[in-house]
Amino acid sequence: MNRYLIVQEPTCTWAVFDVNDNQPALLEGRVAIGLDKHEAVKLASGANARLGVRVISLLRIAPAA
Repeated sequence: MNRYLIVQEPTCTWAVFDVNDNQPALLEGRVAIGLDKHEAVKLASGANARLGVRVISLLRIAPAA
């Protein structure tokens, strides 16, 4: 299972979530929110690879009603 997932935020930016903490991931010394998709994939892929995971998952977060 992937520890780091990328999610599309309601603002159409992307974030990397740490599923162990159920919060945005702290990667490379910063909270991984407000990213473009390419950067989110790169950060999540790198973090998961360091853990021996090769695939990332994508989620979309719908805006609150």
